Order: sequence, then C-alpha cells, then structure tokens
Amino acid sequence: MGKTRRIFGLLLALSMFAAACSSNASTAADSAADSKETNGSENSSSSDETETGESLAAFEDKVAEAWTEATGPIEAFEHEVGPPLAEGASIGAACLGSQITACVQWWNEMEVAADLVGWDVTLYDGQIDVTVWNEQLTRAAEAGHDGIAIFGGIPSLSSEGVAAIEEAGIPLVGMTTDDPEGVSAVASRLDGGIEQDNFEIGYLQGVAAYTLGSGKVHAIGGYDGSEISVAREAGWQAFIDECAEAGGDCWSELRPTDTAEMFTQIETFCPSLAQANPDFNVMVSQVDDITAICIDAIEAAGLLKDGDFGIGVDFNAIGVERISSANNVLRASVAVPYFSGAWQGIDELNRLIAGQAPLDNEGRPWPKRVFFQGNVDLVDTSSDTPWDVQLADPKSYYSESWGLN
Repeated sequence: MGKTRRIFGLLLALSMFAAACSSNASTAADSAADSKETNGSENSSSSDETETGESLAAFEDKVAEAWTEATGPIEAFEHEVGPPLAEGASIGAACLGSQITACVQWWNEMEVAADLVGWDVTLYDGQIDVTVWNEQLTRAAEAGHDGIAIFGGIPSLSSEGVAAIEEAGIPLVGMTTDDPEGVSAVASRLDGGIEQDNFEIGYLQGVAAYTLGSGKVHAIGGYDGSEISVAREAGWQAFIDECAEAGGDCWSELRPTDTAEMFTQIETFCPSLAQANPDFNVMVSQVDDITAICIDAIEAAGLLKDGDFGIGVDFNAIGVERISSANNVLRASVAVPYFSGAWQGIDELNRLIAGQAPLDNEGRPWPKRVFFQGNVDLVDTSSDTPWDVQLADPKSYYSESWGLN
C-alpha cells in the first residue's frame, strides 16, 4: 500500500541551523562597574525568564485549543445554496492512480453523488504514471464533458493534461491540487490548494506531537520533494520554530529525500536518524505508510525506546489499523476530508456549469481531524465508508441543499 506514493520525484533540499552562545568575563579592575552591570543583567535575566514563561504558557494554550478543535466532533457542512441542478450533466473524475486507496474511495463518493443528481460519470485512471496521467487528463479534455474533477493533480506532474483542459474551456475542480505554472484551469480548489491545505496538515502534526509527547517534540523523519510534501514540511517546521521561540522543548531532524528512495531505503535511513539522535521521541512523515515503516525499522534495529511514537497523515488503512490497536506505536494521524470533497465537487461543478462563481475554499468548511487512541472510536474503523462521510453525512446535507428530499 505504501508504494502508492512513489509518484513524487523532486528532491527537497533542507538546511538545519544551530545556534551558538558566548559569554564575556569581567576583570577585577572593573569590579565596581561590573557589579552594576551584573545587577542589571540579573534583572534582565529575570525579566526574560518571565517573558519566556508567559510566552510558553500562551503557546501551550494555543496548542491545547488546536488539539481540542482537531480531535472533537466534526461540524456538518453548511454553506450558500447553489443554483438548480443541471440535468443529465456529463462529468469526468480523474485520479492520479487507482492503486491509491483514497482515490478509489473518492471515485466511489463521486459516483454516489453523481448518481443522486442523475449525472453521468467517466473515471480516468492515471495509474501513478506521469505520462499516463497526462494522457488521461487530455482524454477527459477531449471527451466533451460538462465538467471535470481531479484528485491528486500535483502541478509539476500535470502541466500537459491540465493545459488541455484549460484550452477546452471545461470547468475544472481539484482535490489536493494547484494550477501548474502558466495554467489557470482549476476554478475551485476544494481543499484550499496544496500550499494552504498541506501547511495546516504539517502544523497539526506538530500539535499532535507536542500533545502526545507531554510537552516536548524531539522529532526525526523524512519528507520527499513533491509540492504536497514541501508544504507539509513547512507547516511542521513552522510549529517547531514557534515552539522553540516560545521556550518549548522542540527540535526536529528531517532527512530530505524523494519518495522512491523513501520506500526503498527507509529501513536504513530511519534507524540511522534514530542512532544519530538518541533523544528523539517522535517519528513523523507525510503519510501513515512511511511513518509505520519507519517505526518498524527503528524497532527492528533495537533503537525504539519506551514512550517513542509516530504520527502520520491521511488516516489511511494502515493508520486506522494501527491507531485502533492497543499500545501501537503509531499514535496519531492527521485526517483530511477527501471524500466529503467529492460531494463538494459535484456542488461546485453545478455552480460552474450554471455560469456562477464557485464558492471555493473561502465559502466552505474544510475541517481536518487528528485521530488518536483517545477518539478513534468516533468512527467505525471496520467500515469501508470513509471517516468524514460517516461523521459529516454529506449525502443527507447535499440532498436537502439540492432540493432532492
């Protein structure tokens, strides 16, 4: 299952910085002046400690608030009602690869939602191959659909196909996608787009690590160079920086790599990171699969300490299984409501087909959730129905919104 992420091929260069401290000594001849300066320094130090304490307290309050919101009940979707449904519309649903569980579940939801409104759906499978992916997008552009939705349209991998859709003038909505450079085809980014959406995901990983780590984050892990991963790593690093600046006990040692290397060499580089950083307490990556492999490799090398844990992303089948198991080291996953996005996609395409402006992310809620052992029972983990569809019930909401009840 983890091999589904081999699509990303860019290499991320990551620099880590260290700070050095210096001190000045006083001479006996300057004792009187030094005494005055020392008293001032002590007062300044006391003030700094107070400010640090207040800063840390404020930071921890922010973390606690974010944790409560991210682990609590999901609010139902609620937004402006759109135009009357188009009759008999034809749409294309293109996914980066049917090997990706999330893509298949998204397709399923697209078909359920389209069937409810009487639309015809054609599925396009990119097979996790850049050439095939662009061929499939081009086919969709040439098929004369009234609208197209894509899942996993990473800009650097999608230029040719998305440009073809733009040239055809077909309304396009995207999940986990932004426009390639020089192309402006994606009318509505249902999840907020790669940078905004995935930055938040990375930051929530930090929130989870700090909370489950009892107020410290000594992290090791790796991120590949795809746009999605770069945004998640940036969000993660922003959390680490914020924690450290507030006086918190946080540092991170992440290895830049590409996804193919991640899966072929993870059993080597994860133990290597753990050995080089024996004070680590959390492993982090951009998906559940990689985090799980990393954990197993460190444990097999005899370097896993009591209390160490991992945090993933997507709450996919591996995350569901491991987080649901008692005493498993994969402790949390940041879950993204991809599948509710299928319903949002139908609603958004209907607006575009009618010639109306999309709501886009500004007009729609897009709640992410952190699932861990304390709240995983909110969803039926034995069900094939995705978590967000279970908790938000988009079918009932959109049926009423579309006037189908």
